[in-house]
Amino acid sequence: LCSKLALPMLDALTMNQVVSRPLVVVNDLHLRRGSTLISAVTPKALANTSRKLFSAASHVRREGVQSGLTAGFKSCLAVLAGARVLRSRGYSVRRRGQSDISQIDFRVGEIKSCEKHPESDKLLVEQIDIGEEAPRQICSGIGKFFDPEQVVGKRVVIVSNLKARKMAGTASEGMLLCASKREGEEEELSALNLVEAPEDAPIGERVVVEVADEEHGDAATPNKVGKKKLYEKVAPELKTNGEGTVCFKDSPFMTSAGPCTAKELPDSTVS
Repeated sequence: LCSKLALPMLDALTMNQVVSRPLVVVNDLHLRRGSTLISAVTPKALANTSRKLFSAASHVRREGVQSGLTAGFKSCLAVLAGARVLRSRGYSVRRRGQSDISQIDFRVGEIKSCEKHPESDKLLVEQIDIGEEAPRQICSGIGKFFDPEQVVGKRVVIVSNLKARKMAGTASEGMLLCASKREGEEEELSALNLVEAPEDAPIGERVVVEVADEEHGDAATPNKVGKKKLYEKVAPELKTNGEGTVCFKDSPFMTSAGPCTAKELPDSTVS
C-alpha cells in the first residue's frame, strides 16, 4: 500500500497471529475485520489500478494522493482518512505502539576489571566495556557471591540508560543484570548468577526483546527513564524461564548470536 501510494515504506505486508485472528500491519496501522483479511490492501487488489482504496466520501483516492500532496503530509492524510473510512465500515483500526521493554536500553558488555568497593563488602565495582570511548563504571551488589577475579572477562548485559548515581559514595553508571532467588520469610538472597550474553555477541550490541503486536523502538533517555519510572514498570516481568533464558514475560532477550541466559538459575527473578 505504501509503495502504491508513493508513501515512506515501513515494511512489506506483515502477517501476525494475534488473539487467534489474522492481522495485517500497514503503514504502522493494524487493520482487522473479524477473521477476514482486508482484501483492499493485498498486493492482488493493489494491482487493479482502477480500484479506489477509500470511499468517495473521504475525498482520498490513490490517484489524488499520488499527485496532490507533499511526501510527509500525504502519508498522514492517507492514513488518517483511511482509518476513518475503515472504522465507518466496521473495521478495527489501531496504531501499533512501542513496547515498554524497548524503552530500556539493554547492552552487551564485557567486564574488563573489577575490585571490591572500598566502603561496602556487598558491592563490587566493575569497569564494563559496552563499545563506548571509555568503560562504564558500575557498582553491583554481588560481593557476597563473587570475588572480583571471577567476573573479569564475562560477557554480560547491562542497563545502560539509567541515570548515574552514587552507591556508598562511588559513582555508578548503569546496572549489571543478574538472576537471583530468595528464600525464607525474610526473603534472603540465596543464589545469584550473572546474566550472560553469548560469547559471539558483539560488545555494545543492543539486546532486542520482541513483544507480539508491539514495536521494539528507540530507548528512552536516562532522564525519561527516571522521571517516568520506566524500569520499575517492566522490572516485575523480568525473569528466566525453565531453560534459564532471560525473558520479559515470555519474550526472550535476544542478540545476533542468540539469547541471553542465566542457565544455572532457571525460573528465577532477573534484576
